[in-house]
Amino acid sequence: MKLKLMAFLALWITIAFTFVKAQTLPTKIYGLVLDETGKNIEAATVALYSTRDSVLKTTILTDVNGSFTFTGLTFDTYELKISVMGYNIYKTNKLHLSVSNPEFNLDKINLKPLVNNLSTINVSVKKAFVEQKIDRMVVNVDALISNAGTTALDVLSKSPGVNVDQNGLISLKGKSGVNIFIDDKPTYLSGSDLENYLRSLPSSSLDQIELMTNPPAKYDAAGNAGVINIKTKKNKIAGFNGIVNLSVNQGELTRSNNSVNLNYRKNKINVFSNFSYNLNNSFTDLDLNRTYKNQDDSPKYFFNQNSYFKRHGNTFNAKAGVDFYQTE
Repeated sequence: MKLKLMAFLALWITIAFTFVKAQTLPTKIYGLVLDETGKNIEAATVALYSTRDSVLKTTILTDVNGSFTFTGLTFDTYELKISVMGYNIYKTNKLHLSVSNPEFNLDKINLKPLVNNLSTINVSVKKAFVEQKIDRMVVNVDALISNAGTTALDVLSKSPGVNVDQNGLISLKGKSGVNIFIDDKPTYLSGSDLENYLRSLPSSSLDQIELMTNPPAKYDAAGNAGVINIKTKKNKIAGFNGIVNLSVNQGELTRSNNSVNLNYRKNKINVFSNFSYNLNNSFTDLDLNRTYKNQDDSPKYFFNQNSYFKRHGNTFNAKAGVDFYQTE
């Protein structure tokens, strides 16, 4: 009886160790972006999409050497789109990350320059999703169409160097404890309070997101995690006006982002208010099926596990204020 118990415990420990090891298996997609002559291209935007639903997962910029690396990805099928001014957009083939294939080295990617037809000249101006400035990286919210109907937290999760975990905790380039500012003013919120507040901010009310790993002195940032400054849109129309946003996503569960923005401006005075309601229902359904084999490749034993988590959230946010402008 003791031998059977010891054998069972040994088998269980082996399964548990293998399960934990598989869950912590590192994943990585990396490469080097060059031009046709082999010169490194710095600050090219590399966007990571899931081919399962064509949703943008995150973006990064190439460094001074033209290299980029995505880490901590879940097992899924992805594709990359690489863009930079003056070059054609480069799109990769499907990249399937799995237990047997956790890494992809795309090696050298050569971008082709845009060819101009001098007989016809069309001039169009479109803001880039990401702009690199001297002391900060700027994300233009409206430049990405998939941001429509989402929240500030959703936009942050797609921004370069920003990670939002399943508990809503925000980190910037791997450092937690980031200071969040709204229009250059600290939120004084953290944890679930900050998460709920960002979920209640509709993306339609956002203009830009500034990411600063070494912020200027005026932000007086505690620690060295950096600052994220969310800039909202300013209404410059005189008189009274308002915007109503209604968004409902229906899958297995319902998600909804709704807001009302009211604004009154006269001369140098601007009075504004915002009311928003966010319904966030989500779930995680995880199935793990493993087969362990003998040396002759015949099945030895099986390990099957199912985990299901459901989350419900309702948040309401109200904001009001007065702006005074020195010039009209």
